Amino acid sequence: MNLALPEIVYGEIRNHEKLIKSIVGNRKAFLITDKNTTQCRELFKESILFQLPYIELEAGDSFKTINQVSSIWKFLNDYSASREDIIFLLGGGVVSDMGGFAAATYKRGIDFINIPTTLLAMVDASIGGKTGFNFSHFKNNIGTFSHPKKIFTDVHFLKTLPKPEFLSGMAEVFKHAIIGDSKFWNYLKEHNLKDLNHDYLITRSAELKTKIVQSDPEEKNIRKSLNLGHTIGHAIESYQIEVDFPTMHGFAIAKGIIIESFIAYKIGVTSKTVFLEIKSVLSNYFKGHLNFKIDLLKILTLVKGDKKNIKNKINFSLPVSIGKVLINQEIKEKELENLMKEFLEND
Repeated sequence: MNLALPEIVYGEIRNHEKLIKSIVGNRKAFLITDKNTTQCRELFKESILFQLPYIELEAGDSFKTINQVSSIWKFLNDYSASREDIIFLLGGGVVSDMGGFAAATYKRGIDFINIPTTLLAMVDASIGGKTGFNFSHFKNNIGTFSHPKKIFTDVHFLKTLPKPEFLSGMAEVFKHAIIGDSKFWNYLKEHNLKDLNHDYLITRSAELKTKIVQSDPEEKNIRKSLNLGHTIGHAIESYQIEVDFPTMHGFAIAKGIIIESFIAYKIGVTSKTVFLEIKSVLSNYFKGHLNFKIDLLKILTLVKGDKKNIKNKINFSLPVSIGKVLINQEIKEKELENLMKEFLEND
């Protein structure tokens, strides 16, 4: 299991051909992508990466399954890949999560490189070493901690994104600001999508996450703060898949942050002012994408299955202020049900 944090290499990937060739060396190399990101290969036609054998996966979180992981293993077997070889993962969060898991478990571990193509992957999914897939209606229910050898972050890939996909990634950017940087939060709320400096946006958000992961690689302590919005958000995302009306990850997380901020306010962790600011900023930024029809009992059932929970208490990371989060906040199931009901009745 590789737990060493990788270097993030910024800039156009076509300008890093020498480095890529040195990483590959004499070993076999493979490319994993999906139907949404295969087109991104066009941005490095002159690269060794364009010549690699590749597998194209089904796109979307509803396809983040053991069947697709199995197809990656079969692909590697068909090409007689060994533990000495290397895999390049070209895509968003689903590709990095599933591809990373397949690499971490194939022949007990094969090196892999992340080439994130979405904002979500650049600032979050490609960083931190969490790999896995969804199982039995639960998000990321099966997975490992295993880091890529390097991450190549090229903002030019963002030009291939539809606007909703980019907007979805902003949820994790806002999350990182709430956790650790009030100045970054103010920058985000004062700029709309068209005015954002992508280089600053990505490097600052990635820095915030990397700093936390470096101090707590296996999520024993402070890294739990990165779960802000995810206890409720993952349940919403899983439920939307279950009812065959999937939503993008970031929209579920944005709603999760708002609801968990309300919970923080009601139990005295934060002030009403902080809750209302978070709700106002995120509701405005993600306008039109957060109107979920939430089945309270089904959402609660999914929340109870969250891997962070202990016994009959639900584990949360909750905002204290903009720039500070409190981890390991445990709430009893009945209390959570009452709080969720109150929120939904007034939402």
